[in-house]
Amino acid sequence: MSTDIADRLRELAHEHYEGRLDLAAYRALRGPLLDSLASGTSAPAMEITQPRVSHRQMQRDAITRPGKPHIALPADEPRAAPRKNSPVLAVCIAGVIVALLAGAAWIWFQRGHAGAEPNTSTTSVPSGAARSAVEGFMDAADWSDGRVTGLNATLMELGGEQIAPLAREAGFQRFVDELRRRLKEQQALSPTALTVDNSPLAALAVTVGLDLNSPDSALHISAAAPTHEPESVTPALPIEPKVTRPAMAPPPSATAVSEPEGKSPVPVASKNEITATESPISPLVASNTTDNCRRDLIHSRRPVCQDGDGPMLALVPAGAFDMGSTEAPEEQPVHHVTIAEPFAISIYEVSQGEFKQYCDATHRPCSTQPWPGDDYPVVNVSWDDANSYVEWLSATTHHHYNLPTEAQWEYAARAGNTGLYPSGTTLSPTDANFSMLKKQTAAARRSQKFNANAFRLVHTVGNVREWVADPWSQTYAGAPSDGTTLKSAKPAMRVARGGSYTDGSARLRLSMREGLAPDTRDVTTGFRIVRELQ
Repeated sequence: MSTDIADRLRELAHEHYEGRLDLAAYRALRGPLLDSLASGTSAPAMEITQPRVSHRQMQRDAITRPGKPHIALPADEPRAAPRKNSPVLAVCIAGVIVALLAGAAWIWFQRGHAGAEPNTSTTSVPSGAARSAVEGFMDAADWSDGRVTGLNATLMELGGEQIAPLAREAGFQRFVDELRRRLKEQQALSPTALTVDNSPLAALAVTVGLDLNSPDSALHISAAAPTHEPESVTPALPIEPKVTRPAMAPPPSATAVSEPEGKSPVPVASKNEITATESPISPLVASNTTDNCRRDLIHSRRPVCQDGDGPMLALVPAGAFDMGSTEAPEEQPVHHVTIAEPFAISIYEVSQGEFKQYCDATHRPCSTQPWPGDDYPVVNVSWDDANSYVEWLSATTHHHYNLPTEAQWEYAARAGNTGLYPSGTTLSPTDANFSMLKKQTAAARRSQKFNANAFRLVHTVGNVREWVADPWSQTYAGAPSDGTTLKSAKPAMRVARGGSYTDGSARLRLSMREGLAPDTRDVTTGFRIVRELQ
């Protein structure tokens, strides 16, 4: 059969390759096999089943029987067992044949297309510059208008041909997701629709193919450069220059904050004083033309807001909770309180930098601070100082600020938690800045976040205790159930909540409260503020 003939031909070729058959013998044995394939008949059985003959035997036969057309073995010589086909050889031969055919096809293709013009429509464009620009932007983690404008100018210059290849890369997708999130957040806070003319973020979104009307839709990246132009084309990813504040009029020559009779004055700060000349924070901008803290943002993906450069606020929904605990008499009786109106509350305690703005604007000398740094909580402030700050903030922003009521403070600090501590029923070292193993001597900066709650508030227990609006009462007897302050004609003391960094775990409950004289100024007491929502 043809299969047997093909197997025999492969065996002969392999034997000749390995030197067991010389060329003459190989040709002599191959000829009849090829003839049988050409004629479609089977080769003589003797020739197909003929046993292998060693190279030495072939030489001997050629000498002893010259001129014979066929090689014959002596009749009494034993027949060798047939050898099995080598699978490795078959694979090698098939590979060689495929390679030859592929080479021939390639040569034919090149000859047939010689001189043809390249197809410029499918020519790939390197995307390395666009990738580098986006990666550098994301590594900087700076979404200020200057940086956004710089990246937009770079991508516009590169064009859609370099942006499009990045669309399916994971790094670029993370960039687009963050751009979408920020774009929707900015749109939610803006009283007017975002355009490429009024928002650098919107201009960047258009450049990378986002639809401003439907930012969650798929990217549509055009090869042509967008028609919009940034307000100022700057080099890629510029570093924003520092803004220098204009010189302020010097504060009055007073050397101390006035104190009630019998109290020691608090000296004006020296190197750690809250002064106008050292503040890197720009003056608070009045925001009477727009309301950034709206009720409809409470259930958005990022329910936070800010008036100008004022404190960052968390938007807190209306609700109800059980106020107090059974841990101490002053926290009893536990009573149900309903907060009927949503409100905004500062995420952190008011900082030194934020309080500087008030000192600068009112030319008021402010108390010495124990730790230099704008992101530390302001301390050495009395209850009256805190109220003066919120009155100034209200007048500046044209929105109503105040100290939180006790009920508002505990409701926001709990954020739905019914336990004694931010994490529930236990207090760990990561829950607060407090004196657990040793006495702490300093408050934590804002960057040292301890256990942000479900409303995004940080440092609600420990760090510094916080003034609230209520007058002090020994118990909650007669406390209102609507979240308002306890009425008192002549309050001798005011309430501070949350405990401080000097306190141990026994004084860091969410329900912990203490009474202080309203003129108290110390290094463990600061305050947090609330803002009414329209």
